[in-house]
Amino acid sequence: MERFEVVSNTACAALNPAEIAAIVDTAYSLGIPAANTLERTGLSSSSLFHEKCKATLQQHATAICNAVQYTGDRLLPLRAGSQIHLSAFGIIGYALWSSATLREALATAQKYAPLLNLKCGPTLAIEREDAILYFGEQRELSARERELCVEFELAKMLTILRDLHIAGFNTSAIRLPSSSAEHLVRAGIMLDCPRSAHAELAQIRFSAALLDCNLPQANARTHQACLEACDRLLADYSGQSDLATSVRSILTSASGTIPTLTEVAGILYMSARTLRRRLDLLDTSYSQLLDEVRRTLAIRYVSSTCLTTEAMAEKLGYSDAANFSHAFKRWTGQAPGQYRSRASNMTETPRDRFLRTSLASQSFSMQTSAA
Repeated sequence: MERFEVVSNTACAALNPAEIAAIVDTAYSLGIPAANTLERTGLSSSSLFHEKCKATLQQHATAICNAVQYTGDRLLPLRAGSQIHLSAFGIIGYALWSSATLREALATAQKYAPLLNLKCGPTLAIEREDAILYFGEQRELSARERELCVEFELAKMLTILRDLHIAGFNTSAIRLPSSSAEHLVRAGIMLDCPRSAHAELAQIRFSAALLDCNLPQANARTHQACLEACDRLLADYSGQSDLATSVRSILTSASGTIPTLTEVAGILYMSARTLRRRLDLLDTSYSQLLDEVRRTLAIRYVSSTCLTTEAMAEKLGYSDAANFSHAFKRWTGQAPGQYRSRASNMTETPRDRFLRTSLASQSFSMQTSAA
């Protein structure tokens, strides 16, 4: 098996908002105002087209969830992802377009992943005569958010592959994390790939022979010029996103209570004033990053731990449980208890549910007999 990864954690720190704009446009075409899709993201329609605007993975996930909720269209992530063409990414799109082969195009995507907004892969695997693109998961998101986001990414990558005009390109199968048979059938029809099925990791499958086919628009000189421009963009991108990424990392990895702005500045060997100024240049702030981290950790604690509301409030630096519950409802639209119950139901397997209901039924029958 041959394998390489097209993954970048940095890509999730400062995303191009063009993809959120596509989600907004898709929902709008179904009658949903932009303001509804952008609820709880902190973004506005106008800000999406601002030159310096960057989005986070959480804002992206929130927009997708809002759009699905308001439209009632479970296929919306696939519809929106299918609208993301190579032209949306500027010079890196032309770098892929001018590649000699699909293999070279995927290698280019690997190197410049942040410029393509790649959030969860894909990872290329060669298994016998099949090429498989596997899509991972962003663990900081809720189960629902992960499922919707990975569908968006799969549809986006499928569109990019088709934009390369590879002779004879066809997907042999797609796999999605959804366990709904109806959704899988509808998704396959929408993506023009009838062979769709459930899998833990989302996948695009096609013939491995296509990896080394010459692309019709290949141009070595143009490709090299694009790569040089991408090198400069990536260097600028890294310099802009590293500070915000460092602050997030410090806040997320704190062993006790979350550190203050002054404490974070000290860890980074700068004054609080300097840190505040440098974050302002990135169009963000300590408060905004703290809110993002609190939301991520809160969802993790509620979904995967047995911590009480009071314990979570203390760990996240809230004065009391009521303030924490208010913030959690602002982020998710649900109280912590409701969210935990829903998350538990989503992760319960059919077998677990059968055993639980069977045991409950037996217990009820025994109690009735004893009476």
